[in-house]
Amino acid sequence: MMKKTWGMVFTVALAGAALLSGCAKEEESTKVLKIGTDDTYPPFEFRDEANKLVGFEVDLAREIGEELGMEVEFISTSWAGIFNGLNSESYDVIMSATSITPKRLESYIFTDPHMTNGQVIVTRAGEGSITKPEELEGLKVGVQLETTADIAATKYNETVDFEMLRFDEVIQTFSAMKAGHVDVIVADYAVAIDYAAKDHESYQLTEVMLTNEPIAITIRKDDTDLRDTLNGALDALREDGTLKDLSVKWLGDDYTSNIDTELNVVE
Repeated sequence: MMKKTWGMVFTVALAGAALLSGCAKEEESTKVLKIGTDDTYPPFEFRDEANKLVGFEVDLAREIGEELGMEVEFISTSWAGIFNGLNSESYDVIMSATSITPKRLESYIFTDPHMTNGQVIVTRAGEGSITKPEELEGLKVGVQLETTADIAATKYNETVDFEMLRFDEVIQTFSAMKAGHVDVIVADYAVAIDYAAKDHESYQLTEVMLTNEPIAITIRKDDTDLRDTLNGALDALREDGTLKDLSVKWLGDDYTSNIDTELNVVE
């Protein structure tokens, strides 16, 4: 056996320290994008049967992370408190099917939109289709609390007499319709498409679009560098077809191209 000298021990110690130091620097250089999301909102973000977080924006966030060499961490939060969480810096951005609206633009900035969207009226399958908002007269209308669906329906309720039922989660609005507790639902176009496609015997879309409010990533007002970085990643994912592929995977068609960015929002 070779006898160790102090010089050899010192050299080995230095090499070990350098290795540990390198690991520490590597860990420090790995950036994490923290994302606030309401994980009860299929097909954007929801829990599957194994309680795994899945959905269109979940996949999109991971693709953005890979494009930027960043890890992504999802922080589940209720919709009612999601903007407060961004304000208090509990996470860096919101990815939760968040519509761009003039009111939100007063307090936040957004990336370029990655999904077309507006508020659409959903009825029970087989029932006469609604052709205009005035035909909500006398009906029970289900919405998710404090969403743009809630805002739009509330505004129309000022001139059209119908009963509004508000629910904490969008899933609950569709369950309430199936149980006969509400007559129609006002919901995001992409969400309505998903429910109608998966259960066409229960739900059908009308042609009534109450608003145009495309979906984007929400960012704090001063984080313009982060917005520009995320826009760069989104541009790359558009160009290579990834964004379109994710839309087809989760919604059955491409709702990410030729997005109408002119806002038409009821506030």
